[in-house]
Amino acid sequence: MKKNIAMAVGMALLAMACTAKTNEYSAADGSVKATVKVGTDEWHITKADGTEVVPDYDSMRVVQTGDEGHPMTVVYYIGNRQHWLQYYSTMQLRSEGDMVGGQREGRWVYYHPNGNVQSECTFVAGQEDGPYRVYRENGRPYYLGQYTAGQRTGRWEVYDDMGVLVETKEY
Repeated sequence: MKKNIAMAVGMALLAMACTAKTNEYSAADGSVKATVKVGTDEWHITKADGTEVVPDYDSMRVVQTGDEGHPMTVVYYIGNRQHWLQYYSTMQLRSEGDMVGGQREGRWVYYHPNGNVQSECTFVAGQEDGPYRVYRENGRPYYLGQYTAGQRTGRWEVYDDMGVLVETKEY
C-alpha cells in the first residue's frame, strides 16, 4: 500500500514537472525568442535557429521586463565580465555591450527600432576610446569620428540624409 502511494505521488510530481507552464515572447521578425518557466526566474533567450543568444555564460539574469512580461534588460555573467542586452518593447535588440567593474568595456552597439545600427563605439575603462560611428535609421552615416581616452580626436565627419559628406572638423 505504501509503495503504491509513493509511486502515485512520484508519478504526480513527474507529471507536474513535465507540464510546467512556460511563457514565450518573440520578436516580430523572429530574430529572438525568450522563454521563461512560470513561477521561476529560469529564462532562455535564443536566436531564430534555436541557439542561445550568448552561448557560453556562467549565469544570466533578466533585470527588467516589459509590460507584457518579455525581457527588456538581460545580463549574462561571464567570469568578471557582464554582457548586457537591452530590447525594445517589440523584442528587437536595442543595445549590447560589456561591463567590467561597473564600467563599459569593449564594443557597444545601439540599434534603431528597425534593426539597423544606430551607433557603435569602443570603451576602455568606461571611456570612449576608438572609432565612433553614428548612423541614420536608413543605414547611412550621420557622423563618424574617433575618441581617445574620452576625448574627441582627429577628423570628425558629418553627413546629410543621403550620406553625402557635408562637414569636417579636426579635434
